[in-house]
Amino acid sequence: MKKQLPATKKSHVLEYLIVNLFVFAVIGLLSFVVFNVSVFNQFTQAFKDFTLTDIYYSKIINQNKIYNGPLVLINIENKKRDEIAYLIQRLEEGKPKVIGLDIIFRNKIDTEPEADEILKETFARYNNIVYPYIASFNSSLPQTRNDEYFKTKSNSFVNLVGEDPKFSTIRYFYPVYNNVSAFTTALLQMYDSSKVAELLKRGQQKTEIRYFGNVQNFRYQTFAEVMDMSFTTDSLKDKIVLLGYMGHTDGTSGMLDEDRFFTPLNPRLSGRSHPDMYGTVMLANILRMELDKDYIYSFPPWLNFLVAFLLSWLLLPVFVHWYVHKPLWYHLMLVLTQFAVSILFVFLTIVLYSWANVKIESANLLVAVLLIGDFLLFYHHLIKYFKHTRNLNFHSKFFESAH
Repeated sequence: MKKQLPATKKSHVLEYLIVNLFVFAVIGLLSFVVFNVSVFNQFTQAFKDFTLTDIYYSKIINQNKIYNGPLVLINIENKKRDEIAYLIQRLEEGKPKVIGLDIIFRNKIDTEPEADEILKETFARYNNIVYPYIASFNSSLPQTRNDEYFKTKSNSFVNLVGEDPKFSTIRYFYPVYNNVSAFTTALLQMYDSSKVAELLKRGQQKTEIRYFGNVQNFRYQTFAEVMDMSFTTDSLKDKIVLLGYMGHTDGTSGMLDEDRFFTPLNPRLSGRSHPDMYGTVMLANILRMELDKDYIYSFPPWLNFLVAFLLSWLLLPVFVHWYVHKPLWYHLMLVLTQFAVSILFVFLTIVLYSWANVKIESANLLVAVLLIGDFLLFYHHLIKYFKHTRNLNFHSKFFESAH
């Protein structure tokens, strides 16, 4: 006679699914409350502004390797407009493939008409310069372009994506927005149109920035170094030259020092800190990522959720067994398991990010693992409440023998 499996073995799988659905429903409800009630704003802002991959950037990544690709950064410092014009003319002697000018001349300077005229004439002389503008992604942010006097075609936006650029970490950019190319996309298009195919496929899709390092990780020249006659302009031939403000070399500071942002490279993962990277260097990191096709592939939200759900479902039988048959040791074994699984997934998240360019948002997974034990107790008490207080004919196969 064929041996029949215990009824509990047959019915557990379905109830594990019910418990798991219950756990994630409660987590979803709590998340909705936390992220939509103003009293939690400070907490939710900090939560949004941190990911586990920040550990890779601030503690693990080698930031001492200088990029040897076709990208050169030039610091315009606090130079006047005619000086910038002469700098461009000097750079053009080396016949770079494209020059990206990460600065916007919003208005003419009435007290320096000759400087504006020299700059205008310089812009008219060369056709390999890409000019940015600040796009209006929302109604509260007006567009900002070069003054019409300079007759430039500012047809690529320089905006990056952040909750609040002054306080939030900048992690993303749009390669294209409303059929308009980003500044870096336009530079790459002029440098080598074959390299923008993947960017154009992404279209208006928020793309994660892979950071490689700060200004010391790129070929970098100051205004004085370029203008010095000993500088060999031939070294710029067929290069992408990116001009922008990257601090005063004389050690002073100015209003343009506000053009600094928080990045995952910031040495402080939490708490108060100073912005760590100039906007031009952020653009250089994006260009390096695009030139090397070193993109990050992020799990879509539904896949992150599915991984978390499946892991929780796999852990449930273990936790239920401990809860029912080893009540004395349940909490200790639960905490130890939660700690081990959390450490394992932090490690796997960083390894996948650094070796395979794959990003998993582990927040859902870690929250589920950390809360599943407590919600298991809540589920058990809820069953007893419905059965004994409300006299509902409802019972649990694996909680019948529980303490």
